[in-house]
Amino acid sequence: MSQRTRLLNRPPKSLEERYFSEIRPNLYELHGTHQQDGVRKGTTLAEHLDSACQFILTVSAIGKVPDDKRRVLLAATAVHDLNKLDKSERKVKTLARDKVFLREQLELAGVSSFICTDEDLELARRLIERHSGHNVSDGARFLPEEEGIELWAAMITAADLFDLGISESERFRKVQNELTVAFDRPCNLLRVRIAEDRGYITALLLGACEEVLQKHGLKPLAIFPDGELFEGEILPKDDLTTEIAAIWQSKIDQVFGNNIEKLVRATKDGIKIYPQAIKENIEEVLVNVNALLEKKKIGFKADKIAKDVTKWGEAAGKDALEKAVELGLQPVRDAEEFAISEGLKAAYLSYREAGLNPKDVWDKIASYTGISELKRAALEAFNGQYGRPLFAAKAAVKGMEGIQDALRDSFQMRKENSQSTKASTASPEMIATVARVLNLPNSNCLIRVEDLDAYIEANPKQRCSLGSTFGETDELISDNMPPGTKVQAFSNRLPGGISAEPKRQADTIAALAYQLMAVGAHFPAVKKQDPLYLCFALPKNSSPALLRIWRERIEELAATNAEGGTVTIDELQLYRESILQFKPNKVVGLAFPKRSDFVHNSVIIPLVWGDGNASIALLKSLRLALEISLSTDFGFPFTLSGNLEVELTDSVYGRVEGIPATLQPLLNSGQYNRQEAEKILQQLQCIGKLAIAVASIQKADDCLYDLARTMARPIELYYVLLRWILREQDEPNLESNWNRIREPLNILLESLMPDENKLLTIYLKEAAQIAAEAKLRGSSFKRTSLTEPFTAFTSAVRAQKSYMDLELMFAALAQQYHTRLDRIREHGVGETKRVQVKQYYDILRKLYEEVYNARPEKLLNDKDTLEAAYLFFFQEANQQLKNQAENNPVNTSESV
Repeated sequence: MSQRTRLLNRPPKSLEERYFSEIRPNLYELHGTHQQDGVRKGTTLAEHLDSACQFILTVSAIGKVPDDKRRVLLAATAVHDLNKLDKSERKVKTLARDKVFLREQLELAGVSSFICTDEDLELARRLIERHSGHNVSDGARFLPEEEGIELWAAMITAADLFDLGISESERFRKVQNELTVAFDRPCNLLRVRIAEDRGYITALLLGACEEVLQKHGLKPLAIFPDGELFEGEILPKDDLTTEIAAIWQSKIDQVFGNNIEKLVRATKDGIKIYPQAIKENIEEVLVNVNALLEKKKIGFKADKIAKDVTKWGEAAGKDALEKAVELGLQPVRDAEEFAISEGLKAAYLSYREAGLNPKDVWDKIASYTGISELKRAALEAFNGQYGRPLFAAKAAVKGMEGIQDALRDSFQMRKENSQSTKASTASPEMIATVARVLNLPNSNCLIRVEDLDAYIEANPKQRCSLGSTFGETDELISDNMPPGTKVQAFSNRLPGGISAEPKRQADTIAALAYQLMAVGAHFPAVKKQDPLYLCFALPKNSSPALLRIWRERIEELAATNAEGGTVTIDELQLYRESILQFKPNKVVGLAFPKRSDFVHNSVIIPLVWGDGNASIALLKSLRLALEISLSTDFGFPFTLSGNLEVELTDSVYGRVEGIPATLQPLLNSGQYNRQEAEKILQQLQCIGKLAIAVASIQKADDCLYDLARTMARPIELYYVLLRWILREQDEPNLESNWNRIREPLNILLESLMPDENKLLTIYLKEAAQIAAEAKLRGSSFKRTSLTEPFTAFTSAVRAQKSYMDLELMFAALAQQYHTRLDRIREHGVGETKRVQVKQYYDILRKLYEEVYNARPEKLLNDKDTLEAAYLFFFQEANQQLKNQAENNPVNTSESV
């Protein structure tokens, strides 16, 4: 089993935290491999007990069960399937009445401290008997019982049924019936699902949905990767789409309220102001526009502006230029005039967003900036966005003050237009998105035929670059889309070749989803790089308490970097001890979300690793994903991808997208169940330990990549490790190196070694064992001396002639090496050594014939790999001989 990490390292503050930090790890350690049969086939006993325990924590809180009884309820639920815990497979009733066995199971599950008295034990026993009707078979049911036991037993029964492997409608009906008894009131269940997950924006949508449903009397019961389950006495009868959309819009506006600088962007087409910024604070938007205009002034380049003046002047025509000169419309010549022209362009773009046509826009600008009617008419011949600002700068007599007034007026118009088109605080597009994404009851906003037509018949040049295409899309430059977003197949490049930036297409919601990610994650301050996106989903049947604890832990991790940047991992501790030690970093690491409401049924964490090898970034990201995903206190399904949009599914525990061919032998298909994910983590842990054992921390990533690439033929690990040892150490101590790499290497090879390589390692190890016992080596313990007899074998294979049979070749090889040993040993060697040398080369002959079919070219292709493996096997055999000598010392006097 791979070494597991824990994310909750603080003392528990509540019963829920105690469950996740102490009890849940025990359940998975005890029953994580116990597969179930029947209607629960495909799940482990640990998963069933975990689901039931989380459910009982939620319903006991909703039912206002006293704290002391909640602890007994949790203890009984943790061991309620006693028949599955008994090797003799006795009945639940028999086992529940066996106090010794019951106490033993409570102790193993880590819940014995909740059973403080004999009365608590008796209550737990009765609850276990009752959870599936085991108490009705004798007269015990007529004995005096504690008040409330019927309600509590119904809670445990509902918890037991909650993950039953039957149709959802039938399962929820059974649970609903039990909860009606447990709460002593009518109980109805409402399952809310989402059709797509776009990260933070989807989390805010689910938060808005939860807020509205709670206002209508529903309470969260459980969370799934694709939505949430609610319960209430009466389900709402009204269409809640508009109400949810309004809350959703307000949550999005709150996010952008503190990030206006991200929504006021300087582009090559002018300063653009996004609607979210205007809705929050107009005056702060003006401050940010002024700051960008000052930067424009500082960055003024006369030669570049002269080219633009020439370009747009020629486009207007000779007559227009002559008339402009006559009226004193001189083009921009200095930094001050350039800043004014950029201000005019910003006002133009803002008025256009308000819906005005170009003529009306410039009439507005002229009135605010003091451009006379005569000059305004002369400017009509120039391009409204690019040409007029260059020639109108001097004519704007009110300067920056007039531009400020024009901008303020345009912002007000945009704000009023936005509000006037809404029945509530949400736009029709937001309302339509809620109706399309959520399966709300009583919704009147079904997907229209036009929406389906738009999805099916979308022009390839106008398909959304971030997922499915619904409705109209807009062109966005790369700064407004996630790093690495691809241009569509039929790229709509503007005329002009490579100087014109290709456009990405996105609908409003897709673009907004990325903008939320851009302002809501703790990205590094350096120039943005293509991140990988790590999405953790809460497991199905998760309790709302798990979401709360998970949010708190995410906030704690983000606070590791007090300055608000990325958080990285201490790689030395991770590779050596498999410990997740988080620390701040300004350049690389995990960009945790800034707000807790960005975390709901899932959370997307961008991972930034700099400009390094993409395969190394994938390996490091997957290692982190698995360490967090398989933590004993949480345990999250995950997706690792270069795309922001996440595919929703319950069938796959872990998914890795974009695996390169070189890593496929290690990472396989990229889709794993929990057991396969544990195996991949164990292999990555071993590779990490090997990398740090033979390479410095600065070069550990390169070594990690070299080791990962050899998984197609794991026997080559020996050669890669030896090469790194020789590269990093001037005079390596092979015995010391072998002691460091032996354990992780053997674990890795046991997991990876294909069947066809087993015979190869068997013969190499036998040969190395004989060599160590018989001291078949040169006159020192250096690398070339230790491999001397094996090198003689490969040299003989290289010199093999077609007429020479193997009997002759190996007889000559044994005789030659015996002669070599006789020459270099101080007292020579005798007949015993001749027999040992013959045994040694007989083993190598079997290797040559049975593994390589006596084909010299095949063996010589593997020469370096075989010598490296032989060298390490020799170290292993030599170490065993030393251990035997230490454990069985020879009595010198008796020998004499």
